[in-house]
Amino acid sequence: MSPNIVVIAPASSANLGPGFDVFGLALAEPSDKVTLTQIPENVRIVISGLFAESIPTAPDENTAGLVAKHMIKEFSLKTGIQLTIEKGILPGMGLGSSAASAAAVAYGINCMFNLGLNEQELIRFAAKGEFASAGSEHADNVSAAICGDFIIVKSYKPLKIVKLRAPPDLLISVAYPTIPTPPHKTEKARSVVPKQIPIEKIVHNVGMAAAMASGFANCDVEMIGSSMDDAIVEPRRAFLVPAYDKVKQNALKAGACGVAISGAGPAMIAIVNRKKGDAAKVAHAMKKGFESAGLGAEAFATKPGRGAHIWRTKK
Repeated sequence: MSPNIVVIAPASSANLGPGFDVFGLALAEPSDKVTLTQIPENVRIVISGLFAESIPTAPDENTAGLVAKHMIKEFSLKTGIQLTIEKGILPGMGLGSSAASAAAVAYGINCMFNLGLNEQELIRFAAKGEFASAGSEHADNVSAAICGDFIIVKSYKPLKIVKLRAPPDLLISVAYPTIPTPPHKTEKARSVVPKQIPIEKIVHNVGMAAAMASGFANCDVEMIGSSMDDAIVEPRRAFLVPAYDKVKQNALKAGACGVAISGAGPAMIAIVNRKKGDAAKVAHAMKKGFESAGLGAEAFATKPGRGAHIWRTKK
């Protein structure tokens, strides 16, 4: 047992078009850094970094805090834990910010107390934290943050995860508008998801999702990108993303092979084939798309990332 552990957990993008609550992709950057320190009792949270002042520090209202409380209770740990969270992932943009912190804590407690949990068990605990931010224990972002690369949530009851390596030629472009995140943004994004769906749209999405999974299995970047076509959720959410159409058009024109809203947005993610396109150029084009609507925007290029891991152990 180590009294201090520092864990890095990556940003992630959920859905990727047709895989609502099922697909997740870990990003090589940005990431959160969480230091776990034993204290005599309770869970204490200290937050710094991007928009730290907007993130609750009460354990019951914080994804990382909820994970810590659940694991302390589940394993009857006779200790308290301080979580010092350095936010490198901007909250509220659809890049798995809350999931990264939750994943880091699950991973860190497992290491700190030698609990011997496997990835599926870590995901189960990390997903409990998502209740604080999303009102439900969805597992797509936390699975990607724990496992890295591309994940499929095969089932929720029981929780079953499939992990596939991302193709080496797959690059990622991300852009988001620099606008204040409205309160309860994720809840609003989930509220517009249709409750009744025509069978032809279900057939469309099943086909696209299956093709995307086969693209990852066969290292086919073009197949992955061309499968980012959602007929069910994204059309309902598009109005929540300023300049959605322009950003998408710009990405494809600049060389992306597919583009979609990242999670609940407003960030958008594009897939780029290294052999055919320039991810930095695509990211810049997406940024220009947001700016065409009079918005400030940020953009970056990255690649698929590894899952949560120990950064260093403090003495």
